[in-house]
Amino acid sequence: MTPEYRTRALVLRTFDQGESDRLVHLYTEELGRVSAIAKGARRSRRRFPGTLELFCVLDVRIVDPPRSSLMRLEGARLVRSFGDLTGELRRYAIACQFVELLDRLTAENQPAPDLLRFAIGVLEVLSEEVPDRLLALLVLAKTLARLGYRPQLQMCAECGSALPRGSEVGFDPRQGGAVCPACRALDALPVPSDLLAALELGICSPLRERAALGLSEAEVRRAETLVRRFFQFHIGFELRTARFLAQSLGDAAVVDDGASRVDTPRASVGRASVHGGGSRTGPDAGPRPREPQGGL
Repeated sequence: MTPEYRTRALVLRTFDQGESDRLVHLYTEELGRVSAIAKGARRSRRRFPGTLELFCVLDVRIVDPPRSSLMRLEGARLVRSFGDLTGELRRYAIACQFVELLDRLTAENQPAPDLLRFAIGVLEVLSEEVPDRLLALLVLAKTLARLGYRPQLQMCAECGSALPRGSEVGFDPRQGGAVCPACRALDALPVPSDLLAALELGICSPLRERAALGLSEAEVRRAETLVRRFFQFHIGFELRTARFLAQSLGDAAVVDDGASRVDTPRASVGRASVHGGGSRTGPDAGPRPREPQGGL
């Protein structure tokens, strides 16, 4: 008997398959991340009306044929659409990067129901808040932490000692994050310990309360560099949406203190498949054990 599943899901990515089908990447409550083929989705508007779009939350019916490498999407009912995210460039770019993180950093068929709730909560915040650099940074940092990629920001990653407040310490992705002055290598990034404390608080606090961190734009940009360096070292590939997001925030290109720019596919507001068609690039890294996180 062919296994059948009925579960809630978030659409992460879609692209055309053949003449009439559509391949859909979903993050589901019961199954985790899955890829499913929606047969005839392009030919018939009545079979999946308004459901197979980026950021849509669905109740889906999926079957798993025994001799097929792909699951099959048999039905989908729209629960909630976050289509309003496409109406503002920065909001759309942050949301695109967020779903790319879920699509590329979660392992297939490893369910984590709390992660779907987290994802819907992030999209709700993005649809309501005025987008800014700090919001983009914290969505990235909180998502990485939720998936198990969390830098050490509170104590020295090398010796375990508390970081001295109000002083300059180092940040070294090779060591896992912050390093005290005694353990700091010559090539570690210099950073105020107070900025690391603020970033830690931002990861643990609701996104809507980010203004209370009191960070200047220069401090946010410095924190962006730290998180980006940590991401590049521990995950090892560039996000397709990185350049698009940087441009939406007013940067001409993604530059990491003189490093080469990140080239990602073009993205335009209103297109549901910003992550494009074709195969993915880079490794699919599975999640590490997660730590409890703060609210959204």
